[in-house]
Amino acid sequence: MGERRYEVKENKIIDETNVDILKNTEANTITLITCVTGKKNKRQCIIGIEQNQV
Repeated sequence: MGERRYEVKENKIIDETNVDILKNTEANTITLITCVTGKKNKRQCIIGIEQNQV
């Protein structure tokens, strides 16, 4: 366990069927996908990349 820090790399609106956003990456990333108010076929997608600990 412990604490991890991420820097937002992307913040965009995607189609609800877009699964390409979940592809494997070489970096450690975290992906948040949530609803967009008033747009039932869209999702907000935020991708963060893990920051190196010093």
